[in-house]
Amino acid sequence: MGAVKMANGYYFLYWGIAAVYLMALIIALHRASRKTARIVLLVLLFLNFLLHYLKQAFPPYVYEFPKSLRMSAMQNLCAVSTVLFPFIFLIKKHNILHDFMFFMGVTGGLAALAYPTEALNMPPFAFDTVRFYICHMTLAVVPLAAAVLGIHRPRLSRFWAIPLMFLVWETIICLNDFFLVWVGLVEGEFSDLFNAGFHNSSFTFGVRPDFAWATEILHPFVPRFLRTDYFNLNGGKPFYFPVLWLTGPAFVYLIPIYAVISSPFALADYIKRRKAARRSRISAP
Repeated sequence: MGAVKMANGYYFLYWGIAAVYLMALIIALHRASRKTARIVLLVLLFLNFLLHYLKQAFPPYVYEFPKSLRMSAMQNLCAVSTVLFPFIFLIKKHNILHDFMFFMGVTGGLAALAYPTEALNMPPFAFDTVRFYICHMTLAVVPLAAAVLGIHRPRLSRFWAIPLMFLVWETIICLNDFFLVWVGLVEGEFSDLFNAGFHNSSFTFGVRPDFAWATEILHPFVPRFLRTDYFNLNGGKPFYFPVLWLTGPAFVYLIPIYAVISSPFALADYIKRRKAARRSRISAP
């Protein structure tokens, strides 16, 4: 049957499925009441949440239990989003969490589709391949649909909150990693975590060796004191203060990205307000 590989037929098949998923959801809900649309999107998020844990009953996780429980923890950005998005969406009043949900869902979900790490070289319709794609499609599709349907539209004015919330996500991952080592689900010592190549899928502890090229675009915005191993925690290897080292890159790169992906909605809302104001002036006595 083959396998999922970069830019092969199965790779683009899942991109097509993601597009159909989004369009079908918008078409099905665009005439529904706001309450009904919210409930449908919320159910999808909670199903994704359940899948994050129920996968333990299926291969390959069931064969590695209980060590496989680490894969249902919050060990990367998309895992944190999968766990927290349903509870953010439960909040009806719009706040910065919804703005970050849009940003993290769209960028994280699409990045996973662009480079499907866990699905590469896997059978295209194996349980874990399908699960990977369903999970990441939902992370992207639900916030996009919520924005298009007017349930939670990203606000360009909240750009300043995006890097701060990103650092919160990274802090959760950092604490999760220390916890996994403490309970033995990740074998190693606490000091091993400071090695960027040990257990570091989201760059929490520095630039991973297999992404060495990223140092050229990240290091210019990381002060030297955040890359200095004052306490010799990493035995002379490249060192980064966990999470804090990402502060500069987060503000430099994430704000423009958020501006780009949220601008179409901000522009649409601006045009709508202008039209409403023009109609109000015309109808005024």
